[in-house]
Amino acid sequence: MLVEISQLFRRALLFIALLIATPASVLAEQRILFAENFESGSATGWLFAGKGKSKVTEYEGNHSLNLSRQRNAQMTVDVEGYSRLDMTMQLAAFDLKKGESCKAEISSNGGERWQTLLTVTPAMADGITLHSNTGRIKNPGSLKQLLLRFRADGGRKAKCWGDNVEILGKR
Repeated sequence: MLVEISQLFRRALLFIALLIATPASVLAEQRILFAENFESGSATGWLFAGKGKSKVTEYEGNHSLNLSRQRNAQMTVDVEGYSRLDMTMQLAAFDLKKGESCKAEISSNGGERWQTLLTVTPAMADGITLHSNTGRIKNPGSLKQLLLRFRADGGRKAKCWGDNVEILGKR
């Protein structure tokens, strides 16, 4: 019995020594830099532009940001000092015609160029399904801010719903 306790004690000491010697970078966890699900009923902090309407709507207890026609909503997230960024955005759509779409986009250069993270097309636009996609930026270097945008690109009846945005950063 004494031998078993001694072995357990040695293993515990070894584990503690390894934990202390482990570099902080190995122990680094992802951190939530931004999260928005619109359950508050508002879109505080989002900047709106373009023709159409923007409002938070509710369907079966879930709130989403509704954009119509050519409307877009943009958010800026501080990301300085992170070695990896993971972005998730969701979209639903309804009444999209051929050539119209709803997009979730990101920009790492102040909005000069936008990269599409997710596109919902007419074939996907049932008005209910929240389509999702996740992207990753490895080694963002000196990137200080990441811009996020939901964008409706449709006609008079087009409707897009953005939801469940999450940006994770790893140091």
